[in-house]
Amino acid sequence: MTTAIHAVEASGLARFMREALWAYPATEALHIIGIGLLFGSIAIVDLRLMGLGRRLPVSALARFAVPWSLAGFALAATTGLLMFTAHVAEFITLPIFILKMGLILAGGINAGILHTGVLRDTRGWDIDTTTPLAAKVAGGLSIALWIGVVACGRLLAYL
Repeated sequence: MTTAIHAVEASGLARFMREALWAYPATEALHIIGIGLLFGSIAIVDLRLMGLGRRLPVSALARFAVPWSLAGFALAATTGLLMFTAHVAEFITLPIFILKMGLILAGGINAGILHTGVLRDTRGWDIDTTTPLAAKVAGGLSIALWIGVVACGRLLAYL
């Protein structure tokens, strides 16, 4: 494993991320934009799932937000991997980094269960009715998980 870590850190990409004046800051700025897009679009749907804004059809809101969530995740994941290459040996040993990765995985699993479960058929609760408990729980859990991801990411800069 140590060999793989050193190979990544010795790669041209990792060296570029560490040595080019604007590479890391520009990548970090794009990472934050991706996180904003991801969390913002997820939070809007999650708040609706938790019962707020019941006049908004959850199906239409999800159809609009999911592509933006996926785009935000793609940008955040890509830029996160770029930043990771510059500090593999350091990040891989930090418990907060491992926690962040676990929370991202849990957020993805929660989204998968939500979209293959309660969001598959919103007839009967799409608009102006009581949101099912499963949707409320999934929405609340999602917000909590993604807040945790953001908090862990910020803590990485200070640990």
